[in-house]
Amino acid sequence: MLEATSSLQAKDHCQVFPSTLQGKQLTCTNVNSTFFLEFNIALNKTHWLKCQSCNLSTLNEESFNIPLRNNIIFLELTQSGIRVLRKFAFKKFPLLRYLSLRNNTIDTIDRMCFSGLKKLIHLDLSRNFIKYLPSNLFNDLENLDILNMTKNHVFHIQTEAFAGLLHLKYLYLNYNYLQKLEENAFKHLTNLKILYLENNDIIEIHPNAFVGLRNLNFLYMNNNSISYLVQYNFKGLTSLIDLQLRFNKLREIQTSSFNGLINIKSLQLGDNEISFVKPYGFIGLETLEILELVRNKFTFIDYFAYFSHMTNLRYLWLTKNNINNITFYYKYETQDSLLVLDVSDNNLTSFNYQLLFNYVPNIKEISVANNPWRCDFFIYMYNFFDEKNVSVCTTDSCDANFTKTYVDDICPVLHTTEVDLEESYDFALDRTSSRYGSSICSLSGVIFTFLYRTLVI
Repeated sequence: MLEATSSLQAKDHCQVFPSTLQGKQLTCTNVNSTFFLEFNIALNKTHWLKCQSCNLSTLNEESFNIPLRNNIIFLELTQSGIRVLRKFAFKKFPLLRYLSLRNNTIDTIDRMCFSGLKKLIHLDLSRNFIKYLPSNLFNDLENLDILNMTKNHVFHIQTEAFAGLLHLKYLYLNYNYLQKLEENAFKHLTNLKILYLENNDIIEIHPNAFVGLRNLNFLYMNNNSISYLVQYNFKGLTSLIDLQLRFNKLREIQTSSFNGLINIKSLQLGDNEISFVKPYGFIGLETLEILELVRNKFTFIDYFAYFSHMTNLRYLWLTKNNINNITFYYKYETQDSLLVLDVSDNNLTSFNYQLLFNYVPNIKEISVANNPWRCDFFIYMYNFFDEKNVSVCTTDSCDANFTKTYVDDICPVLHTTEVDLEESYDFALDRTSSRYGSSICSLSGVIFTFLYRTLVI
């Protein structure tokens, strides 16, 4: 318990704990603003002050009656009913490095309320009711590294709101009410690395919204209402590695929407309504390695028109669309980078797998489960890729032992006539052609030979 003090309230509501930082942590619960006005507890070895479930309402420059020379570097005022932050509210904490105001009811913030906190690194304002961010709100926080504003009611950010945050690296604005990203909204955040804008109501992105974010590596905009992108919508993000736009309302990819992302590695566009990619929609993505288009509304894929510019593409996920046709052409140069293609859960009955392999000769895995394959086609496709050491996957684990079960599922009726496995599938005529003449696929011989080859391998 606390050292002797004249404050009965302190004895009843406060405790001192050893800190992991070799100092003391003072934790108070269920106290009101009067407690800090009459505060007389020695803080010479205390660097962590925590008030939880208190009743503080308004914080101003007179709220804390503590000596200016103190060692407090961690201040936590959580679940304490704070609604208003007046200017100079924290001027008694010049050494503060971590400030948490999480889970209060803050809806009013004066400019200069954080004035004097030049050493602050982490500011947590999450789970409050802040509606807008005025200009120069954080102007004095020149060393701030993390700003967390998750789960507020922010619907507007003034152009100069982030002025002064020269060293900010992590900005959390997820779970707010933003509808539009204005021009130059983030222009002062020249060292920002990660920007979270998930779970807002964003409909529109100004073409110059991301100007200034030249060091941004990760941009997360999942779960919004974005229905379209314009040309060069992400220009200026020359260091971006990962862009996520899942669970939006995108219907098509506009020309040059992603042009300028010269270092992008991963682009995730799943769970939208995309059915079409305009010419040069993915132009400028030469460094892209992962493209995720799961659960969209594609019915047709023109592989070369959509993806041929991506010379470093390694993983392409087209799972759970309505694709019934994938086309390939001879005229394009090979795409040596692609390793994994996933077309599971679509409406494919066949496609030119031989031409696919000619174009992507280094492919290692093709996931094909849950398509209405013609059983004869599937057997030929499997054996073709088997000879090329390409795994045809029917499960997430790509376990070859499950392939027989998959064949049984799509070919439940076994025929008795044997078939020559050296027959080739004629895509031009959409029928089976053989050096011995045409014949209908007889699955007993096919499956027997298929199992034999699988066991031998």
